[in-house]
Amino acid sequence: MSDAAPRAKKPQVVRSHRAMDTAFTATILSDDAALASSAAEAAFARIDVIEGVLSRFHDTSDVALIAALKPGEVGVVAPETMDALVACARVCAATSGAFDPTVGPVMRRLKKAGMKWDELPKDVLEDAFARGGMQRLVLDVEHRRVSVKVDRLGRDTPLELDFGGIGKGFALDECAKVLEGEQFEMTDYLLDAGSSTQLLRGGPWRIGVGGAWKERTRRQTVLELRGGAVSGSGFELQGAHVVDVRRKTAARRWAQTWSRAASAAVADALSTAALSMDVAEIERACAMLGARVLVAHNQKKAMDLLRDPLKWIGSAIGIDKTA
Repeated sequence: MSDAAPRAKKPQVVRSHRAMDTAFTATILSDDAALASSAAEAAFARIDVIEGVLSRFHDTSDVALIAALKPGEVGVVAPETMDALVACARVCAATSGAFDPTVGPVMRRLKKAGMKWDELPKDVLEDAFARGGMQRLVLDVEHRRVSVKVDRLGRDTPLELDFGGIGKGFALDECAKVLEGEQFEMTDYLLDAGSSTQLLRGGPWRIGVGGAWKERTRRQTVLELRGGAVSGSGFELQGAHVVDVRRKTAARRWAQTWSRAASAAVADALSTAALSMDVAEIERACAMLGARVLVAHNQKKAMDLLRDPLKWIGSAIGIDKTA
């Protein structure tokens, strides 16, 4: 989605920030450049707070706190963490478990194996999958309390969360709250998380989808959007890094997916989950989440005359001007 473009309506302020192992960019259209710059910096500060509580690599994060819990123990987490967990639970339910942030043990072992599934012994994978599962989490939303259950084999193994499939989108949603708050009141902007997830207001902003299939499809691959979020997932950059938790393998049903939703967290998580979902499952998830999904078929160019490589699933959502 690198061909996102603004209109030359107001002076444009562009600021970037490195966090969550990617580059976040804020493009804000405003007549007050100084205020827009301050708004961008405040939004980036918010991202740093979120990374601090959701990171798997910080010993003081809430992810580390949850991993240290044993059955019967209770931990109190930050409001941001609870909000992220609730968002995860919502998408997990809508996708029939295809989205699951409890794949930390699987991802840790995959990274040690260079993301090569074939190099992981079957018993190692089975053990890693047995340690996860959203059913292990018990949330007391009102009091921000988290507890855990034993794993699928009855053990008190650590529950290792990985927010990689939703964290950047969640951070963009939180940035929007900062930009649109009483202090800044920004109404025309584009937030980008490493070109994989984008959240926008105002517009119309031109957002590109379709990846390597842009030249092969007969569908519109540049969307003029005035709100909401777009996110894409695939294997071009990181290989088979998305886990199909239900089949215990790499998610390979589609070559690439993009999702459109009002929330960047939902768009981020749904594009990840859709890589392992069939059409009927995606349709149900879209109806529950108020979203749309664009999928790319795994096919050779010779097939393009018989079947368009790109396909939209789900009804058009109200925030779209063009979809």
